[in-house]
Amino acid sequence: MEPRDARGYHPVRSLMQTIQFFDQIEIRRASAYHVDMLKGPGLPSAHPVSLPVHDNLVTKAYRLVRSLDKAVPTVHIRVRKYIPMGAGLGGGSADAASILRWAGQFMSAPLPAKDAAVLGMDVPFLVQGGTAKASGYGEEVEHLPPLRDWYVLLVSPNFGLSTRRVYEAFDALNLAHRPGHTLEEIVEALRQGILPDNLFNALEPAAWTVNSALQSLKETLTSLTSKPWFLTGSGSTYFTLLRDRDEASAIKHRLQKQPLARLSHIEVAEFGEPGTCENPENI
Repeated sequence: MEPRDARGYHPVRSLMQTIQFFDQIEIRRASAYHVDMLKGPGLPSAHPVSLPVHDNLVTKAYRLVRSLDKAVPTVHIRVRKYIPMGAGLGGGSADAASILRWAGQFMSAPLPAKDAAVLGMDVPFLVQGGTAKASGYGEEVEHLPPLRDWYVLLVSPNFGLSTRRVYEAFDALNLAHRPGHTLEEIVEALRQGILPDNLFNALEPAAWTVNSALQSLKETLTSLTSKPWFLTGSGSTYFTLLRDRDEASAIKHRLQKQPLARLSHIEVAEFGEPGTCENPENI
């Protein structure tokens, strides 16, 4: 993570990975555009779904492709949310990327990455998913052969973090950082089944400044599991990586039995590979 540049953004170098944890999106032809945002089973009440039709990434993605190519049909979209909102898991961006993938079958030309990046710097990556290195503002994506046989254990508190506030704290703390190791070294270790000891998130100290409960959560998780924990994006979810699903599930069940304050969601998910839209009328 580098300092803000002349455009007011932070250039980054990041390893990005999709996982098998997703929202459900149904798309059906309709006489007028409409979107419903519904809460999926298991999503805690601490994460309300109250996005207005005109102010969410699904609508913005649809309007983008519709403005570029009128062959994209008018539809009714229903989104059932399973990914906690404001948790640094990219749920909104992944939903937007799903709309772009679906729309691609109707468009005369592929949507350029720079246009997809208007919706969010992680959207160009999520259109394809899998494993990738991202640089620039996140829109320069180099897809890599998929990493396999890794499981991620996610722990989300019952509060989200404002990305804007985290970046403001990052600037105030003067945390711009260029690591001595490379993403290539991290990828190679993961490919060999080794959890690298140099994984880190440059935004973590800033996130702790925004909400100190995050630091306490990490300390508690480390103490209870003897595993290293890492922050997702700008927060607020923590994750650890394991090679064995049974071990990940056992830790999940152990944590669920603990009286952890301000905890809302624990999930085990496998690393995902590049995905495609399976059905033009019903994703």
